Amino acid sequence: MNTILFDLDGTLLPMDVEEFTHRYFGLILQTMNEKGFDGKMILDAILSSTKAMILNDGKKTNEEVFWENFTSLTNLSRDLMEPHFNDFYEHVFDQIDSHVQSENMKQAVNILKEKNYRLILSTNPLFPRIATLKRIQWAGLDPNDFDYITTYENSSACKPNLAYYEEIIDKLDLDIKECMMIGNDVQEDGILEKIGIPVYLVSDYLLNRNNQKITTFEMTDSDAFLKYVQNLPSL
Repeated sequence: MNTILFDLDGTLLPMDVEEFTHRYFGLILQTMNEKGFDGKMILDAILSSTKAMILNDGKKTNEEVFWENFTSLTNLSRDLMEPHFNDFYEHVFDQIDSHVQSENMKQAVNILKEKNYRLILSTNPLFPRIATLKRIQWAGLDPNDFDYITTYENSSACKPNLAYYEEIIDKLDLDIKECMMIGNDVQEDGILEKIGIPVYLVSDYLLNRNNQKITTFEMTDSDAFLKYVQNLPSL
């Protein structure tokens, strides 16, 4: 094994997904109202456009799917709205940061870098790069820690669609026999087992929406995961 794929939210970044979503949508609504837009319409369009990205069939990037759906629903142009969204991510988004970091996962990433493993941040690409980089920083990590980071600009599918992972594998010419996935979501991360990539679930913020059997996965808390990483050989 020489390549580690990491999930972000709930894995490297300690996060209650429901709490994050509630605060994120609340800030979007408030910010857009303050800017003089119909915040409820904007939020509804974001939700619809997010669902469209999740259903993306791979013919377009998630970015293209998002904006096509958003502009058709709101009659607001991308040229008008994208600067407002970027301003939100630059100046408001950080209000969601709980300033809680996982020391175990930060150490694990640093150790893997020192041991020369290739690290890929395979976070669900529903956000633009500017927002993804913010969340990496919330986790106490540096975007340069990773050889590749998925965002809505460079991805044409979303988790749990296997096409999302296959796009990474093809783009980076990965050998699946040399890869491992580290995540916390049984459905979104665990699906990689279907193509032969072992999955290690970090249980601190485990998500198992369908109560799926998880006996086939390696699973520990972040303390034990750090010990696992410490025992890996250097490359």
